[in-house]
This record gives sequence, structure tokens and C-alpha cells, in this order.
Amino acid sequence: MKLEKYEDKNKKKRKIILISIGVIVLISLSLILYKTFASFSEEVSFPMMKGKVDYFGNSDIYFAFYKDDELLEEMPQKDNKENLVFDHGECDNGASIEWNNDEWAPLIKELNKVKTKCNLYFKKAINAVEYFTELAKTDTTNLKTDDTSEANIRYVGANPNNYIDIGDKDSYGKPILWRIIGVMNNITNLDNGVQQESLVKIIRTGIIGGYSWDTSLSEINSGFGINEWSQADAMKLLNPDTVYSGTSEIGGSLYWKRESGNCYSDEKQANKTCDFTSSGLSEEAKKKIAKIRWNTGTKEEIYDANKITAKYMYEGERSNHNGKEQCKNASSGECNDEVPRTTTWDGYIGLMYPSDYGYAVGGEVRDTCLGMSMNSYNSEDCGTNDWLKPGGSSSYFLTPMSSSTSSNRVFHVSSTGYVGIGHCHIARWIIPVVYLKKNAKITGGTGDKNTPFTLVV
Repeated sequence: MKLEKYEDKNKKKRKIILISIGVIVLISLSLILYKTFASFSEEVSFPMMKGKVDYFGNSDIYFAFYKDDELLEEMPQKDNKENLVFDHGECDNGASIEWNNDEWAPLIKELNKVKTKCNLYFKKAINAVEYFTELAKTDTTNLKTDDTSEANIRYVGANPNNYIDIGDKDSYGKPILWRIIGVMNNITNLDNGVQQESLVKIIRTGIIGGYSWDTSLSEINSGFGINEWSQADAMKLLNPDTVYSGTSEIGGSLYWKRESGNCYSDEKQANKTCDFTSSGLSEEAKKKIAKIRWNTGTKEEIYDANKITAKYMYEGERSNHNGKEQCKNASSGECNDEVPRTTTWDGYIGLMYPSDYGYAVGGEVRDTCLGMSMNSYNSEDCGTNDWLKPGGSSSYFLTPMSSSTSSNRVFHVSSTGYVGIGHCHIARWIIPVVYLKKNAKITGGTGDKNTPFTLVV
């Protein structure tokens, strides 16, 4: 009997020990699970459309919302009536914020501690057209109204503070900046039907390479290309294939798609390798670009170098004259293409006009230069006071040239600043130009290269 009692006591002890171990294991697992879910080591997105300012309660993160320095009761909605946009955010405990404007939500990083507070700051944004129109009233040195019937507002001078960040980035995440040409009036905007509106026009900083404006087979215009932008090789390189009904041609949409391949670079459809995987247009930038109706006309007269003032070319660009109408029975072999000519083109990305370059001149020589032919902009300090003058090589314009001997010539600006004409097959610099969407809003910046204007749509 004593032995049986002893064995019963041992059984009870073992049972107590096993239960105790089980409890300890459960407590340990609970602590591990709590620590796992209470400490965020991954990026976490909080798609909060509304968020009351409150104490922590049972949550591990607390948001407070501000308009400038004013505490708000809830986060502003994306399309709020006050035009509030996200400015910046701050978190304690080493956490940081990235803002996703499409989702209208913060992305919280390094959330490694419980009870973290994040402040989200919002500020009023101004429509880009309104912003630069108002700025022109006070900054009369860098912004000038031109003498055209549209009275466009343009940045002028050797180096104005007109840099803008539209979200275009290279493969390393470094911003690819653009510069503001100005506010252009009576532009045919195709984003929402067909409307005449004022839009901000910008140009990419730096070239994307030297390529043909257009080239052709040897039996067509002697292989020197066709000066019709709606079918030009450079147009296809820059724009989505939907603009030109999609083809598998060399260079098609490579800049738009951020891809690599071959691009046309000389007469008779000669081509070379090209790579836009780092320099092509980013997805974020595409969201801000308007589809518009570009003017592709020219002057009806045979080229006269002494006439090409900024205003003269502006009128020609908007005319119903094209680059082939004077060249019908030429014996040179440079006028035998059968491509229909147009004087407008619907698309996203073009090139600058001769008039854009002419009207960008500033400083004390502005009035003198605007009265001169642009083939003399390499003298009288016109080119040196024009921020659109390229450096290092000549750059193509969008505008064709009417000639009695050829239908393959277009305007370009040389590295020294004069405006001339030449065959469109020659590899010259291609610099993309676009218009910002009507709803683009300026959110900050001064326009300096180190603090460019920033915007959202």
C-alpha cells in the first residue's frame, strides 16, 4: 500500500511539471506572436481615406493630420474642394513615410516599435496655368508675354529658374528634370473631347540621343527622308504606338515604353542601337502629359533666311501650308514621295518649334533679337541669352521647310545658336517636348535646379 501511494504522488508531480511546462511554452509563444505582429519590419500601407485624430487606443500607430500648422479632425479626401495635396510627413521611433498619390495613402517604413505617431502635412496646391500666370505679374525678368495673337507667357533669358520635376526618374531613382517653356493659350486639348485651353508646355533637360527626324528608302526622296511629322521616325520613337496605329518598325515607341532596340540615324534607313531603359519616359511622368493637337504647318514662301523671325515662324507653324506644296516636279529626285501632308497632328510628345526658341531670348538684347531673323541668333548675343540654345550639337525643330527642290527638309538650331534648314535624315539631337494636363497643380519648389517646381495631377 505504501508503494502505491508513493507512485501516486510521483504521477501527480509529473503531471504538475508537464502542465507548468505547457503553460510556459504557451506564454512564450504568445509573447513571440505578439512581438511579431506588434513590431512591423516590413513596409506597410495604410489606405486611410478618413482618420479621426484620437489616442492610440488599441492601435500601434497614431495619425495626426495638418493643413499647414492647423490640426485637422480627419485626413482630406483626394479630390477635396480646398485643393489640398500632401506636402510631407514625419514619424517618431525611426519610422518614415512615402506618399502614394494614386492610392491617396501613406506607406509607412521602418515601423519597428509599438505606439508610433505620424504627422501628415497637407497644403493648398495651385493649378499650374494659374500659378505661372500669376507669377508672370511679379517676375517680369524671367517671364514675358509674347507679341502673338495668343499672348503666350514664356520663360526667357540665358538661364531662368524654370526647372520642374514631373516624376520622371532614371533607373537609379534620380529625377530627370524638365524645364518650362511657358503657358500656351488656345491649345487644342484632346484629353476630354476637343477643347481650346491654356496649358503649360515643358521640354526635357538634355537630349535623348542623336537620331534622324525621318529617313527613307533610297528610291524615295533619294533616301533623305520625308518631312511629314505624322509619319516621321522621330514621332514614332517618342510616342505610344496607338498614336500611329502600331507597327513593328525600327525605333517604334522605344522612348515611350522605356525599351532598347535600334533607331534610325542616317540616310536610306540606316540605323544604330539605342537604349532608353534608363532615359525613357517613366510611368509617373506619363500620367501628367496631355494629348493635344500639334501645329505642323510652315510658311508658304520658298525659304528666305532673312525672314525667319520668331513671329514669322509662329504664324507659319499655325498655317495651312505644308512642307511639300512647293515641290511638285523637281528633277532632283528629292520630291517623289507620295505621303499625304497634314498641318496638324494629334499626339503626346513633339519637339520645340522655331518660335519657341526665338521667343526664349531675354536680357537687354531681347527687343533687338525679336526683330532679327533667327539665322543670325549666333550673333548680337541672341543665342547666349536664349536658354533653349543647345550645346554641343544641332537640335531638330518640329517644323518642316517648304522648298522647290525637296520635300525632306526641316528646321533645326545649331550649337552656336542660328536657325537653319537641312535634310531630315541627318542624326541631330532629339529633345522631347510635352504639354502638362489641365489639372496639373504646383505643390512646391522655386524653379531652381536644386529645388525644382513639383506637381501632382
